[in-house]
Amino acid sequence: MSKTEQYAAIENMGAIWHAHSDREFTSFGLQTHKGDSGNAVKMLGDAICNVQLNPAELEQLKVEVADEHEANHTRYEETTLENAHFNVYREHMIGQPIKGDRDYVSTLSAENLRDFHTANYYGENIVVVATGDVSHE
Repeated sequence: MSKTEQYAAIENMGAIWHAHSDREFTSFGLQTHKGDSGNAVKMLGDAICNVQLNPAELEQLKVEVADEHEANHTRYEETTLENAHFNVYREHMIGQPIKGDRDYVSTLSAENLRDFHTANYYGENIVVVATGDVSHE
């Protein structure tokens, strides 16, 4: 599904979409009504396994991330934690900024992200969790 189709399907189900990236994980989730859990699993699977990276959307996201980099000085706790991680784990990936290096982010292409996705988003690296009244079949 395209991003537009996905958002329309989520809205039609009355579901709530959650997405979060942090230092060591990325999380995607759908909170749905009882009868829609099968559709939710299919949609999440499609979003992860058949990712579509639109270059125009990527450019817009790069602008948003650049704006966040510029506003770092106003988020004291986040900036302090970023600097602590950098100083403690300087040579390890955990010491790198969550939003990426401001100079490198501007050079990212859809192809770079496709390569990263292919290398990191596959069966062994994915955990599926379902809670509530769910049939695991």
